[in-house]
Amino acid sequence: MQIYELKINRNTCTGCNACVVSCPINFNQLRKQSYLNEENAVILVKNGIAVPVYNKERNINCDGCGICIENCPQQSIRIEVMEGV
Repeated sequence: MQIYELKINRNTCTGCNACVVSCPINFNQLRKQSYLNEENAVILVKNGIAVPVYNKERNINCDGCGICIENCPQQSIRIEVMEGV
């Protein structure tokens, strides 16, 4: 199983929220729980900047689909493969 890490360029991110609302994992969590927070989201905007949320203890993490990258108007996101298991 590969683990993906979102990298956000803090110099170009405008906090527009496009990545948050386009993420399919965030969408599914929003449908199930009606809210997003650090417990169920993959990416959130805090203090005007997108912030990746990763927790190795949970099953819900970035799956590397790249939809957030495609929807970021500033091209501020990239995904790195952290490890292969």
